[in-house]
Formats: sequence, C-alpha cells, structure tokens
Amino acid sequence: MERSINRNDVAKRAGVAPSTVSHVINGTKYVSDSVKERVLRVIEELDYEPNLLARSFKTNSTKQITVLISTLDNFDELYRGMYEIAFEAGYSLNIIIANDNRVNYYSSCYAHRAEGIINLSRFFCDDKEYNKLIAHNVAVVNIHPGKENYEVSINYVNAVEAFVNELIRKGRTKVAFLADTSRAEIEPDTRLIAMRYFLEKAGFPFNEDLLRCFEDNTVTLNASEFGYNAMADILAKYPDTNAVYCVNDYVALGAYKYICKHGLRVPEDISICGCDDILVSRYMSPSISSMGIDKTEFGKNCMINVMEQLKGNKDKERKIILYAAYLARESV
Repeated sequence: MERSINRNDVAKRAGVAPSTVSHVINGTKYVSDSVKERVLRVIEELDYEPNLLARSFKTNSTKQITVLISTLDNFDELYRGMYEIAFEAGYSLNIIIANDNRVNYYSSCYAHRAEGIINLSRFFCDDKEYNKLIAHNVAVVNIHPGKENYEVSINYVNAVEAFVNELIRKGRTKVAFLADTSRAEIEPDTRLIAMRYFLEKAGFPFNEDLLRCFEDNTVTLNASEFGYNAMADILAKYPDTNAVYCVNDYVALGAYKYICKHGLRVPEDISICGCDDILVSRYMSPSISSMGIDKTEFGKNCMINVMEQLKGNKDKERKIILYAAYLARESV
C-alpha cells in the first residue's frame, strides 16, 4: 500500500521545519509571504491533506459552519437569519471575505475544519477541491448555480418584468444594464435574461451596446466607482439612454451620482433601478427603486439546508428558489 503524504514530507520538499507547515495551514504564527507561497505550492503538488483535519471532517464534530461572502456590505440581515438557526443547533459561524478571483479558498475552509459551508461568493475553489469537500461529507450550500450539491438561489424574473412594464408605461425603452461582474458570470443571471426577454416582448429589443461588465474581478473592485464610470461611458456614447438597471444598489449609487453631477435629473431624464434593497437607497432623494427578498429568511433557508445535510437528510430538496420583488420608489 502506498504511504500517505504527511507533514514531514511537505516540510522536506519545501525546505522548512514541520512546525512551519502547521503554521501555514492553521494561521497560528506569522510566516513570510515567500515561505507561505512555497509551502502552499508543495501542499498542492503533493496533494497533501493534514490528517487532523481529514479526521475532523470524517468523524469529529467541530460545530463550525464557514460562510464565504464577497463583502460585508448589506450582510447583517443575512447573518441574523443564519445565526438564529446555527445557534439553536449549537453551531458557530466563521466568516471569510472571498472577493478575489486569484485566491483559492479551499484551504481556508479546510483550516477552519468546517462541517458545513455556505458559499455566498462568486469565488470559492476549483472542481477538484470542491469534490474533496463533498467526499468528506461537508455540507455545502451555494447561491450561484454551476456546482453540484445543494443550492439556494434568487429568481428575479417577476421583479424584472414589473420594472420593464413600468419603464414601457413611461416611455423609457433605451435601457442600460450595469453589472459589476464579468460577462461570463452575468450571462446566465436571470436578471439579464429577463431584461432581454421582456424588452423584446414589448417590441423594444435590448441594445447589447448598453451592457457594461467589470471584467477584472479582484479585491480592487469598487461597485460604486464602477457604476459611476460605466454610466459616464454609456452617456458619452449613447446620450439618449433614458433608463439604467444596476445589479446591486452600490452600483446604482455610483450611476446615480454621475447622472446628478452632470446636470441630468432622476427620474425626469433617466430612470434608475438597483438591486438588493440596501437601507441607504430608501433614503436618497429621490429614493432609488430596487429589487429584493427577505434577507433574514434567505439566511435561514441556507442554514436550514446545511443542518438537514448534517443530520443525514440527503433527500432534502437540492434546489430552493426564492423570488425577488420589485420595490418601486421615486427613481423610475
């Protein structure tokens, strides 16, 4: 039988002490970036999994749930829902900010010895490492489609239909679409699909030249700055644009600022709608229309799904869909 790779093998290959390997994995002591990168590279090359962590995944209950989130903005209600269910079950939550597509977050999840993972971020890990988690019976819930296992997602079709209908009633048919994600990520999004469908249905096909995406999705991304710059670019090239949809309210705030700063009026000249229903959007003047769900209930659904998996209830529905509502305010 082939001997399994251990910590000493990693240390020898990386040219460090075994204790340094442990510090890199567990984050228990400062290790220079160059040494850390070397150790992590060797761990990947040898496909090393620390025995303690592997055993904890398979047998021991750590009572830890890891939540990956792109930003803490607008997270409090989601957290409240997740925490309520986790607390009742005797679990605690670890929060990881996962907003950099250059980072593989598998090691962070593994180091926390999580029994369950709720992935609210677009960035997580590759398929090989994801399948390792599943093989170790880690309960995983995703909000973005594309991975096997359990999913809690949001469908925006009805909300977008209501928004488009209001635009059509008001004669706003030249609609821009701003997404602070890559083109590949936004294409399967129900918001863009529905926008195209309902504008086409009304006789006003969506102009693809009015779609703006943020392609370099890393930690440097600022949603409001993106919204400001994207709105500037669109109005410079298509000054007759009379409506804009933004995939979140922070993008909408940036677009809103550009519109107002350059002598245009909301909604008299341009209608604007965001998404996620952050508190500040309600208190702008005029207030910004948005789309949203009950975030506390959404958080509860994610955590309930994790708990059902941990109980061994594998027959639990694998895909739960929540439907967003259009929140009409003064900006449209």
